[in-house]
Amino acid sequence: MKLIKQLKKTIWPDSIVLIIFVMIAITAIIVKQIVIHDESKSDAYNDLSHISSEVVIHFQKVKLDSWKDYVAIIHVCDPTANRLVQQLDNGINFNNLDWSGLNSEEFKQVKYYHHLLDQYLFFTPGEYQFPLQEPSHYTDTYGADREGGQRKHEGTDIFNQKGTLIFSVCNGTLERIGWNRLGGERVGVRGQDGNYYYYAHLDTVNEALVVGNSISKGELIGTMGNTGDAITTPDHLHFGIELPNGKWINPYSWLKVWEYNSRLNS
Repeated sequence: MKLIKQLKKTIWPDSIVLIIFVMIAITAIIVKQIVIHDESKSDAYNDLSHISSEVVIHFQKVKLDSWKDYVAIIHVCDPTANRLVQQLDNGINFNNLDWSGLNSEEFKQVKYYHHLLDQYLFFTPGEYQFPLQEPSHYTDTYGADREGGQRKHEGTDIFNQKGTLIFSVCNGTLERIGWNRLGGERVGVRGQDGNYYYYAHLDTVNEALVVGNSISKGELIGTMGNTGDAITTPDHLHFGIELPNGKWINPYSWLKVWEYNSRLNS
């Protein structure tokens, strides 16, 4: 009995310490992996946002079955794209192209962007839709100064008349509804892709929307207005996309492609 008591005094506490240490180490590894994953995802979306919407739309018009092949090549290596594009035009599969005219870095970049276009579906026809069903005016103002340079514009402003209907661009879950200082009447949707979709300066919010409920692509969000800090501006929708790590990304290129495909299918 004395031996057992002695073991409890010496071995048991050391075992607890070891277990706690192991748990802390495992937690640290998991957290690090999550951070690395989030940063990698952020970099991927940022890289995608720099792809020309005009190039995407052109090849979705003329080469719908292989538009990703053309876009990846032209985005990375425009000077040498003609030879590669000719191969695609001749029916050669992307993976069987003769890449001899590219250096190793260009080759890696083409493969990288092709992978991004496969993995992240922002440019893929039918996956997302434009938030308005009417012709609208918007330009790329992401990063522009706001409040005298105290902050940056983290979205795209889409202009139309007060009361214009606004729709969800994707499937997801309603996460925020109601007033905030900058956005006025706003709705926030956590998309099935994990991103947060922000609709701000609304005049009215669809009364059927309830925080925690699901929302479908194309479901009514509300109507356009100029609430919040937009009170002195023309009526518009501020549309933003925030990644799970809290970084906002430029939605302009995707909006242009969504608008094209939404008009095509209307």
